[in-house]
Amino acid sequence: MEPSRLGQILVSEGLITDEQLEESLRECRENGTPFLHVLAERKHLDEVTITNFLAHQYGMEAVDMAVVKPSPQAKNLVPPELARRCRLVPLTYENMLLRIAVENPSDDEFERTRPNIRIPQGNKLEFVVAPISQMREAIASLYPASDSGRVAPARSGEIIVFDAGEMKVAPAQRAPEKELEELNPDELMAQMQDSTEVTGEDGAGEEFSVEAANEEPVKRMCNYFIAEAVKRRASDIHINPTSRGITVRFRIDGTLQVMPSPPPSMKNALIARYKVMANMNITERRKPQDGRIKIKVIDRTIDMRVSVIPQMDGENIVMRILDQSSLQFDLTKLGFEPMEMQTYNEAIRSPYGMILHTGPTGSGKTTTLYSALSAIYDPKKSFVTLEDPVEYEMMNVVQIQMDAEVGLDFATALRSALRQDPNVMMVGEIRDKETARTAISAALTGHVLFSTLHTNDAPGTIARWFDLGIEPAYVGTAVRLIVAQRLMKRVCQECKIPTAPTPEDLKKIDITLDQLGGGEFVKGQGCAKCNMTGYRGRLGIYEMLKNTREIQELIYERADTQTLRKVAEEQGMRSLRNLALEKWKAGMTTADEVMRVTTGGD
Repeated sequence: MEPSRLGQILVSEGLITDEQLEESLRECRENGTPFLHVLAERKHLDEVTITNFLAHQYGMEAVDMAVVKPSPQAKNLVPPELARRCRLVPLTYENMLLRIAVENPSDDEFERTRPNIRIPQGNKLEFVVAPISQMREAIASLYPASDSGRVAPARSGEIIVFDAGEMKVAPAQRAPEKELEELNPDELMAQMQDSTEVTGEDGAGEEFSVEAANEEPVKRMCNYFIAEAVKRRASDIHINPTSRGITVRFRIDGTLQVMPSPPPSMKNALIARYKVMANMNITERRKPQDGRIKIKVIDRTIDMRVSVIPQMDGENIVMRILDQSSLQFDLTKLGFEPMEMQTYNEAIRSPYGMILHTGPTGSGKTTTLYSALSAIYDPKKSFVTLEDPVEYEMMNVVQIQMDAEVGLDFATALRSALRQDPNVMMVGEIRDKETARTAISAALTGHVLFSTLHTNDAPGTIARWFDLGIEPAYVGTAVRLIVAQRLMKRVCQECKIPTAPTPEDLKKIDITLDQLGGGEFVKGQGCAKCNMTGYRGRLGIYEMLKNTREIQELIYERADTQTLRKVAEEQGMRSLRNLALEKWKAGMTTADEVMRVTTGGD
């Protein structure tokens, strides 16, 4: 934090006067003395008051180092260079918790370094505030000038604090993988392997300029948005040109959030830069284009699918972020309830038949399908996927990318793939009668086939098959399980607090308190971890229609959707609404999310 800003806070708190602030800032600038040191030396504030103020301001504990003495175990865990540069002192290391005293949590050097301090997995790090003079004496005593200390090997920009003789962790855990969201954008940008240069003729006037797209500020701005999106766990970046400039939004946990906008003068250069990074025709501004950007950050690959569409005020860009190296396709972490988990596991391990996932775009169908394939993968079997596009790479799985320009669509690719006798197949989407017939045929001839349809619920999928012209006898025989799914935002675990259903909540969901029953209701207050939204992450709900003998008979009779739903629920199927209510009652989500995913809310 800038000294002037910290000083203004002290003035507003009545701890110093405007005159004292001006005098201290002047000396700070002229002599290079730390701002708080000046305040203490000129006796504008005593050290205890400074320490208590900083502790309160940053939510830390204030300690007296005359009482809490630094331990030898803790000393060996912090490199001398780090202690001197950031003016910090290791106090204690007990029960896998390292406590470090700092002189000034608002110090620029400490604020820059703190996010990059790492300790091995299983250990915890806690900062406290101590008086200036005590810190100065402790650093001089603990780390004499001749002490070179020990610093663990680390990647550029990362400080790992530990000593092999003290940290009680296995050697393999001493350098844990760095989560990209924990990096600051500057560090991410510095580690991006992006050397793209725009080349070509500059003949398009103000709307496109090779020189502008290659300018360092434009490169830095483009990389900044990618870095910030990765840090915030965004799934998409939306670049929307307007008549007044450009709007940037990130889709985080399914919701678009507006980011600070770049200067209007950068609009055309920014769009040109992203287009060339995605290997698009930079001078074509009248037609939609698709491309890819692949960037390496440390040892992780960030793959981005880029779509550009012309619009009134320029070209609208949407970039889907796919972090290949952080993927964990684990069915147990997607939100399945135990009963639905058992039903799903039984279906995907069947020797043949079709498993269908339905739901709107962005409901997590692709992730669930990849997780299912990962769960049943067997090197003794042949796995083939048909996708448009291939979103994630899977080892030892034949993945086929659709290409309309050469006539490779789902129906054509599916017929060809069947000639190679695969055991398990995934068809990205069933869109037409030809694909539907071929998929049904595959499921009836000894193949396990996964696919998706766009329908609102599981029972309604049967009617969709009839609309595609598939006879009931084939549908009733081939389809083994239909899964309708939605994604709900998860309440942030860092800032959640207990709450109770309000009359407004009950009215929105159209339920009474008696019908709802008890539960552990919570809500998120909003914190830095969740970008002040109260939510962090998402979880799925899964409505499952099993093709039992009774359901099969109804399919043969072309029963309507309501009849299918009634019989399925009598046999144990839980609706999306009931599943969402269970998540709310379990303290995982909120009433707003129940309404949004099950009653057509925004």
